[in-house]
Amino acid sequence: MASEQYASKTWKAARTRVTQAIAEIREQYAKAAPRPTEHEPVDPPVPADLLNLLCRIGVALVGAGETSARVQVILDKLSRRYGTANIHFMVLPTAVFVRVRTDNSSAIDMLDARVGTLPLDQIDGLYRLIDQIEQDAPPPSRASRDLDKILTQKPGSPPWLILLGQVVLTVGIGMMLNPGARALVGYVVLGLVVGVLTQLADKVRLLSMALPVVASAVVAVLAYGFPGALAGGQPQQLLIPAVATLLPGAMLTNGTIELATGSMVAGASRVVYGINMLFLLALGSYVGISVLGPLSDPPVSSAQLGWWAPILGVLLIGYGHSWRSSAPQNTVGWLLLVLYITYAAQVLGKHVSGPLTGTFLGGLVAVNAAYLIQGRKHAPPTQVAFLPAFWMLVPGGISLTGISDLVTHSLSGVSTGGLEVLVSALLSVMSIALGVMVGSGLATAHAPRVSTIIDTVVPHHLPWVHTAQTTKKSDSDS
Repeated sequence: MASEQYASKTWKAARTRVTQAIAEIREQYAKAAPRPTEHEPVDPPVPADLLNLLCRIGVALVGAGETSARVQVILDKLSRRYGTANIHFMVLPTAVFVRVRTDNSSAIDMLDARVGTLPLDQIDGLYRLIDQIEQDAPPPSRASRDLDKILTQKPGSPPWLILLGQVVLTVGIGMMLNPGARALVGYVVLGLVVGVLTQLADKVRLLSMALPVVASAVVAVLAYGFPGALAGGQPQQLLIPAVATLLPGAMLTNGTIELATGSMVAGASRVVYGINMLFLLALGSYVGISVLGPLSDPPVSSAQLGWWAPILGVLLIGYGHSWRSSAPQNTVGWLLLVLYITYAAQVLGKHVSGPLTGTFLGGLVAVNAAYLIQGRKHAPPTQVAFLPAFWMLVPGGISLTGISDLVTHSLSGVSTGGLEVLVSALLSVMSIALGVMVGSGLATAHAPRVSTIIDTVVPHHLPWVHTAQTTKKSDSDS
């Protein structure tokens, strides 16, 4: 018993000495090497309002239809204009990332880029603001307020004019692709239906998510349900003009350009999104045709409009697109000029070597024509002048036509080659993307020399553009 008590006291004493020794060691270590204090986070050497402005401009440029690489170039130029060289951008179709380097670390920020396609008047204001920043470098807070005014302004066209523009645009595209006399009624009716659905989708979120399927299904039901009254016995000719504004042409073309230039993430996401949109449109056509049951063969009308129909169609496309997309005032003349130059190049290429050459030349010439009109009175920015011509080429048209053929043939029991359809879709998109890339390279490389030549050909203001502002300025000067 005594031995056990002695052992217990010895253990307690040893434990006490070890505890005291550890405490002394800790105290000595704390005095010899004091614990470093935590530094408070240091703000990046770039004003927050400047970062916010650059991110928002990048998001707006994505909505204006620019490629990711082009947006990065513009943002880099603007950041250097404000005297900052430590900002790096990464632009994706759905987000804009900003990295600011400091001496010891870096800060990263992002902004969601899901803005949809901007109307032409907002695109015009955006590029004019960018020009103003490059020239004067206004305070970022003031530039942000100007950007707010641009992006929150109401469309220049009222709802009824936007609807009328949709109808006129549909008729114009139809007269270019299929100038059938009996199909004009179908173009008007289906353009009106798609225009109403599009405006309803802006207010009903559920419809906006299902708009491609719903619109193509309704178009298919009307076209194939009333083939004689609306299409002259050729209902398939109505599908493309009716849903032309829903075709993912810009998405597929920009994606192809980005893949070719090394922007693999942005390009792959755009291409996948565009292909998905095409198949949603085809699904809607399949559902609409399936609802009708067995299809009959109505008598086909061979009545065609004259050689003037496509030329008039280009005019209707210009006015329809300007009304539907709220083009800036006094720019319709310049838009029509670019449209007719693009159409002439497309027709020339088609006659020389086929449709793919036509779309290639159309994309090439459209970019250069948009660059050449810069600096003239009331001329819109390059992107505003280019977009209507780009949509006239309908880069996704061949793809949807092929998929629609697959749908109708499968319903009628006729086999068709799916591989041929996919190859045709890929080639059509690549041809216009290649044309745009080559055209952009030529325009930026030879802009001064070509501009000097064009000054002697194209007037600085078009005769059908009113000169009220010029007159007012002259009166004030006098």
